[in-house]
Amino acid sequence: MSYFGNLTGRLFSPGFGFFAFVGFIGFTYCVLPLFLFVFFSTDEYFLKLAGLAFFSVVFLLVGYFTPLIDGQFSYGVRRIVINSSLFNFLVWTFFLVFALYTLFTAPSIPLYSALQGASADDLSLERGAFFKGRTGAESILLYLSAIFTTVLVPYSLVLLYAEGNKLRHLLFVLSFAFCISFLQKSLFLNVFLPVVVFFAIQGRLSFRALVICLLLIIMVLVLAVILSLGDASVEVAGEGVDLAYYFSSEYIPLGAFDYFFWRSFAVPLFTATDTLLVHSEVFEGEFLMGATSTLLSLVGGMERINIERFVFQHQFGSWNEIANSNAVFISDAYVNFGWVGVFLFSLFVGQVFRWFKLSTDVAFKSLWPIFAFTLYSASLIGMLISNGFLYALFHALFLRVCFFKSNLCSAKISYSSI
Repeated sequence: MSYFGNLTGRLFSPGFGFFAFVGFIGFTYCVLPLFLFVFFSTDEYFLKLAGLAFFSVVFLLVGYFTPLIDGQFSYGVRRIVINSSLFNFLVWTFFLVFALYTLFTAPSIPLYSALQGASADDLSLERGAFFKGRTGAESILLYLSAIFTTVLVPYSLVLLYAEGNKLRHLLFVLSFAFCISFLQKSLFLNVFLPVVVFFAIQGRLSFRALVICLLLIIMVLVLAVILSLGDASVEVAGEGVDLAYYFSSEYIPLGAFDYFFWRSFAVPLFTATDTLLVHSEVFEGEFLMGATSTLLSLVGGMERINIERFVFQHQFGSWNEIANSNAVFISDAYVNFGWVGVFLFSLFVGQVFRWFKLSTDVAFKSLWPIFAFTLYSASLIGMLISNGFLYALFHALFLRVCFFKSNLCSAKISYSSI
């Protein structure tokens, strides 16, 4: 392995990824809101978020360094063995049937409409109708999409590249095309990043390939933003905008590039503080005890509370049946279970990153960017249940996929030292 290959292997490893994740969480949700509170007189929820985030960072680190079930990743531990050919066949058969049904029954395809010059408002409605506007039995399509694009397809793609399957490039392109078809701007990263991580931790990602990958990611993200804005003009952000105003839902981006940065950094922060505000003012600070989750509310016999839509109503002044404002897992943990929830959720997230590091299953290790990227602005409960990551963790702990044609298991083609 070359020096650069070894370097990229470490930079894309779950271990380095964990500390990068902690750094982003600490800066975005602790340092930045504290700065805004002190110097720009933002409301008290910025200060509260900073305290919660600091508390979370401490226990993320505790969870990561605590050896709870390390033995489950030891050599020789008995697991259920699955044939990779059968696993891949089932994943792609069901995914392709699901994707074809979804596309053919959708009222419209946002990407096609954007290329035809549709307006930003029309595209927003089309994106909502694509999945969230489905009724009856078709409501399950949203959950299937999340499970496929978050866990099953990315995991299977890495397996295909690991064994050199002749269909790997075609299936990569098909899954990529599906992810961008409804203009959910960053979803394509779910199929792109695990493959990049796989090549990196295998020491097979050259400097040239890394630069090309980064440029492609930036280009696709910017293009997706431009297309999602429809016929809105593309301008350069103006100067002299008050930071307190910039980090609020009242701010109106001045064009595609301004929108890109505002959506990436400001929206996650003020959505987290708005969630705390809504919890205090609408629900009078009463902890919701898991009622924000459809499954947990059903099991606990509670009324389902879609707090994301209450937050959206607070931000934009109107109730919307398909629009949600998702907040970082820290805010979600607090509104459901208080400081105890932040403590437990942070410990668990840190422990999961430890499993990514300890696992010798290269396909599972390659999923860490999806886990980190999602939790940066979404709930842990939703990540585990609605996005299917609960299965991914079960898979990592108790299953092993093997390539029987080459007498090789996925666990044997990763570098456990990374």
